[in-house]
Amino acid sequence: MCTDTDTKVVFDSSQKDSNSLKTSDQKSDGSLAGKDNESEIPYSRFKRRDKLLLVAQCASTGLFSSIAASIYFPVLTTVERKFHITEEQANITVVVYYVFQGLSPSFMGNMADTLGRRPVILVSVLIYFVACLGIASCNTYSQLIGLRCLQAAGISPVIAINSGMMTDITTRAERGGYVGYTSGCQVLGSAFGALIGAGLSSRWGWRSVFWFLSIGSGICLVISTLLLPETKRTIVGNASITPRSILNRSPILAIPAVRRELHLDNPDLQTLEPSPKMNILASYKILLTPEIDLLLFVAGLQFATWTTHQTALSLNLSKKYNLSVAKIGLCFLPSGISTLLSVVFSGRFLNWNYKRRLALHNNWLQEQKKQLFEENDNDIDRVNHLLATDPRYHFNIFRARLQLAFFTLVLSSGGFAAFGWCIQVKAPLAAVLVTSGFASLFSNCILTMSTTLVVDLFPSKASTAAGLVNLFRCMLSVVFIASLHKMSSKMNYGGVFTFLAALTASSSVLLLIPVSNGKTLSYRRREEERRLLEDVEN
Repeated sequence: MCTDTDTKVVFDSSQKDSNSLKTSDQKSDGSLAGKDNESEIPYSRFKRRDKLLLVAQCASTGLFSSIAASIYFPVLTTVERKFHITEEQANITVVVYYVFQGLSPSFMGNMADTLGRRPVILVSVLIYFVACLGIASCNTYSQLIGLRCLQAAGISPVIAINSGMMTDITTRAERGGYVGYTSGCQVLGSAFGALIGAGLSSRWGWRSVFWFLSIGSGICLVISTLLLPETKRTIVGNASITPRSILNRSPILAIPAVRRELHLDNPDLQTLEPSPKMNILASYKILLTPEIDLLLFVAGLQFATWTTHQTALSLNLSKKYNLSVAKIGLCFLPSGISTLLSVVFSGRFLNWNYKRRLALHNNWLQEQKKQLFEENDNDIDRVNHLLATDPRYHFNIFRARLQLAFFTLVLSSGGFAAFGWCIQVKAPLAAVLVTSGFASLFSNCILTMSTTLVVDLFPSKASTAAGLVNLFRCMLSVVFIASLHKMSSKMNYGGVFTFLAALTASSSVLLLIPVSNGKTLSYRRREEERRLLEDVEN
């Protein structure tokens, strides 16, 4: 069972939306009402321009996490020949990357939620930089495996932490768009990584791929050290409080214009949130929430199918279609561009749908209030009690975030099944690329939806919660990719992707549970925790 703090977050967030209430500090538009004066304090001192710049900063860092997987696909067969290994052993170099990409954010995300976003990101990029240098110089298969593990463990927390940063600076009404922007820019690595990898390796050899990553991450490390601000609200509030630790303090804060814009000389101390204790098991406590587990499982299945399709595409273009490395890179463009479009537009949809459903809910709630007043003889206290304790009157954030998920899951599953059979019968290359692009167009939407939802539900542990999305998608990818060679030899690629498509499409039914009962389950869990605490105190 979740801790009281976690379950209270789930309940409180839905209750605030459902009643359109304002707490003593936070208003519905994201601004904060001053306790000692009548002036309104913004939820974040970062203006829209600053938020977009921060999106670019976060995305450029997260880019190296997403690109490290896709940039490697075109050189799989080259690595297989250079290190004299089998196809299955070459796949293991992909598998271990996803293993550590899944495990690392679960621990590092919690550190970011307690120690701050900035120091964890800088350490992550530094580890990644060193690992890329090592891979570019390695000479044995065992060295390649070990350094791929280090590479993934270093950079993978960044994507989860970026989601946490977007949570720090945005209100729920605008969060979907900014998460979509950040994810969309990060996914540029997946979109164009294979093309970049193919171009580099065909001209300068496979090692040039990792020299490229070393140079890029080194530049990113320098820029982040100078410019990346701390956003954790337990440290800087709404960004107007100067961090105490030098590790959290960006040199850019010394510039007078920046200090004036963020009001660092007159900080909004009331926006500082309580600092949580370090708990490396925090992510696993969130996993004790059944409706969250179902969501993460469905999202993980979808991403694992997409990743398996990327691996199969690379292997078959080389061995069955006999394409050069450069041409293989070009063939990843349809799926890459489609993935980019899906992530960005799904973020925009989340913003629009949230505002639409909240407006409809508020109109319905006003009608319910009138009826309750009439039924309870205008007893305000009793009506407020009913509104607070009956989950029927709470806003359903699950429905607002997941409404489009069923549609996208079914369409992407159909695309993957068609892709598998196109490879199986060696259909014209155009058919393979069209089905790959179609499946990718709808495949990654669920990741934006699930990431936005979990950070909505656990805003104080946003990086930890987003890390769980990463954990599920990577662990399931490990299972699928590790099994791909044996599955394809027994079932052929048509059978493999028909099976995976059926699995992902049927799993969408599981989302009916959080959509229909999520807010009720959250409320009941909170009440149970409250009663247990009362029993302990008594």
